[in-house]
Amino acid sequence: MRALRLQLLFPLCASASPLVFGGEQQQPLSSSASKAHFTVREQDDTLCQSGARQWTGTVNVTDGRSMFFWYHESRNDPETDPVILWMSGGPGATGSFGMFKELGPCIVNADANSTRPRESSWTNRANVLFIDQPIGIGFSALANRSAAATSLAAGARDLHAFLSVLTTDVFPQLRDQRWHFAGESFGGRWTTAYAAHVLAHQQEPGLRIASVVAVDGSVDPAYSSVGLYGFFCANGGAPLMNETACGAMGAGVAECEDAGRGCREAYDGGVCEEAEVRCWEGVGRYFWEGVRPGGWNPYDSRMNCTEPPLCSDLNGGPAAAYLNRPWVQERLGFWNVSFELIDFDLNERWTESKNAFVPTTRELTWLLDNTYVRILFINGNNDIVVNTPGQLRLLNEQPWKGQTWFQNQPLQEWYHRKGEVCGRRGNQGGQWKGSSRLSIFTVDEAGHMAPDDQPEAVEALVGSWISDDWHKHWFDGDKHRRATVFD
Repeated sequence: MRALRLQLLFPLCASASPLVFGGEQQQPLSSSASKAHFTVREQDDTLCQSGARQWTGTVNVTDGRSMFFWYHESRNDPETDPVILWMSGGPGATGSFGMFKELGPCIVNADANSTRPRESSWTNRANVLFIDQPIGIGFSALANRSAAATSLAAGARDLHAFLSVLTTDVFPQLRDQRWHFAGESFGGRWTTAYAAHVLAHQQEPGLRIASVVAVDGSVDPAYSSVGLYGFFCANGGAPLMNETACGAMGAGVAECEDAGRGCREAYDGGVCEEAEVRCWEGVGRYFWEGVRPGGWNPYDSRMNCTEPPLCSDLNGGPAAAYLNRPWVQERLGFWNVSFELIDFDLNERWTESKNAFVPTTRELTWLLDNTYVRILFINGNNDIVVNTPGQLRLLNEQPWKGQTWFQNQPLQEWYHRKGEVCGRRGNQGGQWKGSSRLSIFTVDEAGHMAPDDQPEAVEALVGSWISDDWHKHWFDGDKHRRATVFD
């Protein structure tokens, strides 16, 4: 189980409930009562050289539970640009992980005591809201650690309560803007499950959730396990493993597929944990046993592992040191917080609860068949743990009204120039297939943290995706017909 635990450290899975819509709904704080239950501070460029207005604060979702946020206005037109809600993965990775290491408007300098602007930031085209969730990680405070959310149902209720207060009392102007739920790694579960929960439970007029963006998003771990064989042994080039290992992996694919189907049918933590074990034994172990110092790096095939399990300084570096500076915490409104970019204790709690092993494929089907929410998958082609072959297989086999149409679409090359996805007169970004309802764009020379590895390409992709005008040109208007590329 050590190797299995290693596999789950960053792209963990999801809730044991069949759908996060079920169960008792936590009531958000009322507008009149919530005035005393949030804090907000406008920050200048001292903390983050963003080039635009920014605020930090907390929202109490219930007694003893407060969620921390860092909100950045768009550098373009904050009044009309949409809002991207960013949720890092884990479970246990803070919003600051994505903000400082990947896509936010500033980067922490090597001195761990100052910042500089990030040129290719998602704030170039959108207002971006970073949050520390589930409550209990980062600067989100929890009175009783044992009460931390360890299921998507509980996390979704907290998020819904948070957004209700945020868009009613803190930033009421955001309620009428378009929202995009974006997340990375396990964030593929946050985005699909939380968007489904909010849409199923909100009262009109509710949030205008326009799309879900899953960046190297783990939605179903069985597909990532099966995809390891495609990544190492059948990816169109010379095999990355020897013939013996590839033969053994290939022999285990069918059993992993069968176990994955059983998990998706049961939507039960115990059943899905057993499926993960079977997939590890049949396919995954031939890779994971090579994750050692100098061996495979699960998050980027171009790099060697330094020290397992993270194989790099994902939980450290200047950003972690910066957020532990007393003067930084004081400006944020905190004192003497032992801040970690990734909370491994909460990660372990999810694993022990078995809610870490269940997919969100049902929620994805519901979003596609019952809402107008668009779904975008972005995947680094050098990501091993959430690999492109597995993601393509996931989406080809994903049940929804347009499944047959999607399966029949070929992969095409995509290009970008001047911050937009464009025709062939640009820089090649990778390959794509899909429509305005469901699309996947792969990113060349990018690992698990694609926005950091290829900032210009991913910024162009996200900026184009959230643009209504771009959709009118890129797609031909029929949600089940092939998209037309414009030059």
